[in-house]
Amino acid sequence: MKTNYIIGIDASNIRHGGGITHLSQLFKHANPDLSGISRVIVWSSQKTLDQLPDQPWLYKQSDSLLEGNFFHRIYWQIFVLRPLLIKHTCNLLFVPGGSFRVKFKPVVSMNQNLLPFEWKEIFRYQFSRMALKWILLRYTQTSSFQKSDGIIFLSKFSQNVVLKSLKKNNAKTTIIPHGVEKKFFKKPKKQYSINHYSINNPYRIIYVSSVDFYKHQWNVVEAVSRLRKIGYPVTLDLYGSGNKRALKLLKKTISQIDKSNKFIRYNNEVDYSEIEQIYFSADLSIFASSCETFGQIVTESMASGLPIACSKMSSMSELLGKNAVYFNPLNIDDIENSIKKLIDSEKQRTSIAKKAYQHVRNYSWDETALKTFNFFKEVLE
Repeated sequence: MKTNYIIGIDASNIRHGGGITHLSQLFKHANPDLSGISRVIVWSSQKTLDQLPDQPWLYKQSDSLLEGNFFHRIYWQIFVLRPLLIKHTCNLLFVPGGSFRVKFKPVVSMNQNLLPFEWKEIFRYQFSRMALKWILLRYTQTSSFQKSDGIIFLSKFSQNVVLKSLKKNNAKTTIIPHGVEKKFFKKPKKQYSINHYSINNPYRIIYVSSVDFYKHQWNVVEAVSRLRKIGYPVTLDLYGSGNKRALKLLKKTISQIDKSNKFIRYNNEVDYSEIEQIYFSADLSIFASSCETFGQIVTESMASGLPIACSKMSSMSELLGKNAVYFNPLNIDDIENSIKKLIDSEKQRTSIAKKAYQHVRNYSWDETALKTFNFFKEVLE
């Protein structure tokens, strides 16, 4: 198949976290030639480009404006990007960040952030700069999706939520979930009775996620502290950078419950190159978000062979199926009971971990990359 399409990628607002992971894994596993694509040109800051793999078909381009602030990047999108796309004879523009302002056709955008499209989640920020940010992002992404020729969603749930917010949608749409990197796969370990554990050999619970108002870490802290009070030898380690106000609330809650950090510890964000060791050393993974397009932390936990207690809100049940014990993340009693249910039954923990480990094999970066580039070809043709 030799059509020799050239794809341009506006990654000007991909600067950290999941956005970089997505692009990095996409390029690492892609074979664009299978989709009739001969070249991919990606524009972003040099820091982002340095984290992307080298490929013979991939051209990394930076610009002094992309090293600047938000307004510099907006200027670049409006006045600089289109001439660059024409100069490099690009046939299609891909915008993984979702928002674009350039006049160009065709454009494929991607929804990686559901929060701007759920008012109840925005209201958690009350009257603040972050609330204003999410409202503005709702406007810019709605406008971008309505002008897109193709939209990639990560889940059926997020697709339904976003499309209901659009006044019109003439775009071709598809659902392409993220994959899971092979380094996370480790067969489930033997599950023991809770009587096997003690204060000196505790049952280790982890919550890996950015700290934010829709992640409800403080509710998890309260639930674990209750279990500790009634004699369960559990510890909780939280990993992730955070929204300043949300992080302040989390640290205040931990200080009130466990000031000396004997069984509850907040840790900063772990480098992605080392994160799998956090999963491998844990006994149970918990995820209490009320708003997710996908939930990469959940698939990584599944691949690492961990039993999972998870929020039943948003797209989580679509992702996990029956391979978790679910709870309402807004209800501390429900979180406590769900964790207790898992801890009390090594049989259930064994079953969930084994089934989740098999289920997560459906999420492959090879498949994600192939479907993504095939979708570009569909939109073009």
